[in-house]
Amino acid sequence: MSNADLHEHTPRKSRRRVARSATLAALVLATVALGAEVRSHRLYAGHAPTWIRHADAVAEWARGHGAVESPGGDLFDAEWRFGACQMAVAGLAQVSIQHPELLPRYRAPMQSCLDWMISPDGRKFGTEEWGTDGLAITGDQPHHAYLGYLGLALGLYRIADSNTHRYDDIHASLAEALAERSKAPLEEYQTYPGETYPPDIAMSAAAVGLFDLSTGADHGATLRDWGRRLRRGAIDSESGLLVQRLDPASGAWLDLPRGSGTALAAYALRYSHPRLSAELYGALQRRDFLLFGGILESPGTDLTGDIDSGPVILGVGVSATGFSLGGARMHSDRVAWRQIMRTATLFGVPIRGRYRTTEALGFGGLADAIMLAMTTAPSTWPPGDAPTP
Repeated sequence: MSNADLHEHTPRKSRRRVARSATLAALVLATVALGAEVRSHRLYAGHAPTWIRHADAVAEWARGHGAVESPGGDLFDAEWRFGACQMAVAGLAQVSIQHPELLPRYRAPMQSCLDWMISPDGRKFGTEEWGTDGLAITGDQPHHAYLGYLGLALGLYRIADSNTHRYDDIHASLAEALAERSKAPLEEYQTYPGETYPPDIAMSAAAVGLFDLSTGADHGATLRDWGRRLRRGAIDSESGLLVQRLDPASGAWLDLPRGSGTALAAYALRYSHPRLSAELYGALQRRDFLLFGGILESPGTDLTGDIDSGPVILGVGVSATGFSLGGARMHSDRVAWRQIMRTATLFGVPIRGRYRTTEALGFGGLADAIMLAMTTAPSTWPPGDAPTP
């Protein structure tokens, strides 16, 4: 064959290879999407066998709640382990609330995580940063905002296992402390010294609201005032997204409004501020790719990802996308749920109920626990709606 013939025929062969590859890719994507539909429908509907497969994997991790490695060093390793236990308890409790017959199956794993979170070892990362024990200091010191995650876990466990009073005293004392700390100026309520994160503060408010739901207590006035201040000081008026970080002295923004923090707050605030939860969820911006979808981390910016957002690809954040499933189920957004579940299935293929992101990204139990908590988030909530607007 002459050089002229080569030039004439090679492009055609290349185009055929590209066409075949594109067709194969399209078939793979379509197969994943179709395969995700049945699982997606069953998860959304609260189908017990489907939930159990995932919950059993999380329960297995929760019994030993092993180390979780983050990209941020020892402090974040410990923080992520604390967060993984919180999400494990939240997910297992939500499964047990929806299916009370499963409570005996998951009681011990939930207690294992809670016992560790309450222990000095579980909270060592925060104690070392502050030089004080967040469960021991007086309530009016706006410190240790990360304890809202423990408060939310205790509240969900209390509703799931209402006949067990093992944590009642610490739950009550923590909720009262969180309520007092929430009265401080928004920017002063810090996670670590000099670090104020509105998503963490939202978790504290949610924990107080959930304490009211589970006990009949009434912190409504405190929570309503807190909600007004959050709107003024930490929600972007243009995008509706929650700002990620504030200056603890001035309240100035030190970070952008973010999809990840907004989606997490939308999930948590369903228990204390259902209207605000709906607004935050509605502010999330979804980008769809054919049958798949993801949530933008920071619309209009070139953010490439950090420890909060996880990887950001074409503007879509891994954390924002995962956390948004909780809001989608809580606020009955079936379209977003289906789009995002296809993405979750494509990039975190379930293996015996688990998600491959755990092994691929080295997150230990964190990814599994988050996915369980978000995919089992309650679409309806006994004993009624949250008590505050």
